[in-house]
Amino acid sequence: MARFALGATALLRPQWLLRSTASADGTGPRRVTRILGGRYVLQSVAGLAPSRTWVPEVDAAIDLVHAVSTVGLARSFPDHRRLALASGAVALVFAVADLTDVRVA
Repeated sequence: MARFALGATALLRPQWLLRSTASADGTGPRRVTRILGGRYVLQSVAGLAPSRTWVPEVDAAIDLVHAVSTVGLARSFPDHRRLALASGAVALVFAVADLTDVRVA
């Protein structure tokens, strides 16, 4: 539910997430935040599918790749450093939760 809630927030109110990390707001950052939100919502829905035992490992892999990519984004876009690092930290939490069998869909 945490992944779904974050995704829905990112889709519907990206400015809240931008503001909460003191990141620059604008069309580009809101678009990227909405895309990430859409991924989280889709990931959550896929995680609810019965008989999909591989889903937690795939979710964790996706989130780990995302977490690693945010380090490069933070270095490349200093105006969005806090948002990128916060997004990476959340992705790490989701990955650990997936790998330790905690339901985060």
